Amino acid sequence: MALRELSSDELRLIRALLGKAKLNSVGTDWLEGVKAQPLKDEGMGSLRFHYDGGDTARRKFGRCASELEFTDSDGTMVLVALYLDEEGRPYELDMWKVDFLPVISIPTEL
Repeated sequence: MALRELSSDELRLIRALLGKAKLNSVGTDWLEGVKAQPLKDEGMGSLRFHYDGGDTARRKFGRCASELEFTDSDGTMVLVALYLDEEGRPYELDMWKVDFLPVISIPTEL
């Protein structure tokens, strides 16, 4: 799939996850140059992060940094996790709507 910019809703969600994780080493500077690759998840919103000059193919999953949940506008629960790679850099944003349908909207308040 093609790479794209993060949406303002995705940025807000990622910042909320980073704040919850309290990861001093990660910060938010990486958000300026990152590109998003939507993952094949039936439109639920999961993304893999790609950095300028990085070898994404060699990066590997490390650990979960933080999780949160929210209720989609149709009343269905959505679970979200921010994963880091082995070097502690943001790797993926995993979104899972419990009814397996596409996420309609990310709420303003997280």
